[in-house]
Amino acid sequence: MKRLLIVLVAVVLGIVVLAAGALLLVDANRFRPQIQASLSEALGRPVTLGKLHVSVLSGSLDADDITIGDDPAFGKQPFVSAKSLAVGVRLWPLIVHRELHVTTLTLDRPYVHLRENRAGRWNFASIGVGDAKAATPAATQTGGDAVPALRVDSLRIRDGSIELTRAAGGSRTYSHVQLSADRIATDAAFPFSMRADIAGGGSLQLDGDLGPWRAGNAALTPLKAHLVMKHLDLVGAGLMSAHDGVGGVLDLDTQIASSKGVLHSKGRIDAHKLQLVASGSPAPQPVRVDYQADYNLSASTGAITDTTLGSGKATLALSGRFDSRGKVMQLDLTMRGSKLPIDDLQPLLPAFGVVLPKNSRLSGGTLNVNLHARGPLDALVISGPVSADNTRLAGFSLGQKLGGALSLAGIQAPSDTVIQHAEASLTIAPSGIRADPAKAVIQGLGDIAGKGRMAASGALDFDMLVKLNADLTKNAASGKLLSQSKAGRVLGGLLGGSSQNGIGVHVGGTASDPSFRLDPSAVAGLLRSGLGAKSATDANSTQSTSSQKTQSTKDVLGNLLRGALDKNKSGTGK
Repeated sequence: MKRLLIVLVAVVLGIVVLAAGALLLVDANRFRPQIQASLSEALGRPVTLGKLHVSVLSGSLDADDITIGDDPAFGKQPFVSAKSLAVGVRLWPLIVHRELHVTTLTLDRPYVHLRENRAGRWNFASIGVGDAKAATPAATQTGGDAVPALRVDSLRIRDGSIELTRAAGGSRTYSHVQLSADRIATDAAFPFSMRADIAGGGSLQLDGDLGPWRAGNAALTPLKAHLVMKHLDLVGAGLMSAHDGVGGVLDLDTQIASSKGVLHSKGRIDAHKLQLVASGSPAPQPVRVDYQADYNLSASTGAITDTTLGSGKATLALSGRFDSRGKVMQLDLTMRGSKLPIDDLQPLLPAFGVVLPKNSRLSGGTLNVNLHARGPLDALVISGPVSADNTRLAGFSLGQKLGGALSLAGIQAPSDTVIQHAEASLTIAPSGIRADPAKAVIQGLGDIAGKGRMAASGALDFDMLVKLNADLTKNAASGKLLSQSKAGRVLGGLLGGSSQNGIGVHVGGTASDPSFRLDPSAVAGLLRSGLGAKSATDANSTQSTSSQKTQSTKDVLGNLLRGALDKNKSGTGK
């Protein structure tokens, strides 16, 4: 038995040695025209291989390099170039019959150029189209026999790179691409898996099924897959410019399916440090987007439906269209929300450019929005009405900011600004935020109406008409403090009438540190705009009556109020 085992081992070793010797005697380059022709016919592109040699250990034919030509409409540069190609073959037919049976293809460090022309067509769309012999280099034409179609058990790409260039300009590169596909055929779907690194530190994982292949337009080939992208930096990946003031880091998990030229996707995006307008700042907490979209591959346009954006229980409903034909995606969306809890919505406010005074925050209440976002993503303009009810601006007292004069009248302003109702028509643009008009009812103070803007830098330029509560001013005007002097009686008279005429105030400084000063000229302007209870005629009448007052009364009143507000500006009452 021992001798028999030794004999069997010797026979096996002998066969292995003979097979290895036979492989070494095989001139691998005689198969190069056949391999080139098979690949060229399958791709509809000219394929050129470098010198071939036999790899005994792996049972493959290895090419020193490989190039795949591009669609002639896109130029003469290679569509794919790779350092090496390993062609897995069946050894026995190769040794005995000199017949080539390809089982696997492995590309090492390929570089793929994906390009879009001005008509919106991609250079990969024509893969599989064309005359095999026209696509095959003349050196590979052998006889008049038809070249058999290529079928491959498995395809592997190792450490590849993909450069994607849009017709509108700009390019993106995906590196360290790893791809595997099995049972590849043109007449059936086959499974694949791809992973790549995205510029800026992100990663991409795509797993699914592709096919049957659409030779007329590869972009229409059916696809069903699961896409996961992590840490996609909008600026780092080149999707946005660092100067646009728009950015964020996205984690995306979505299911995609392509059929008849329409790509349908449904999934979730977690946006970190999201900033939507140049005048804003990164959101301090993640923002979640649950979305559903359809994208027309040939038109490069799509629609968004059943989509929500928000944080916690505060979510905005989004719908509309987008257009990716330009260098930057164009949006035309509506954003709606009713009775949104402000506490949950607050982390989203900085992303839209909303800045609150320093050391203050909104607490409680609800918000209603009906906004329209239109324009390129890097210069988005968001406009529409918003309103808030029963909320508190904690840490900021509007009464104290106005209240040097109020304090003299014995009016004690609350430490917080309690907003019973506020509404504004907003326009949020890269240049800043404009509110025209804006109104509010402040508990313990009165009504405010105004208009103005906040620049992208945060600088404020607002005119306000403040109408104090009638009961508040009546009590103040009749108080003992104001009746003890002429200036006091003048101030009391002003406060007593402010519930009807209003006090004009200009707001300057910055959103984080606003400053207030008396501006009587603001009253007439705001009344003419229809923001006050009186008409423009009433306002002119009021101004005429005021002009008949003595100069001494004006001086006493102006100095008293301006002095009080100036003290606030310099530090008192902040």
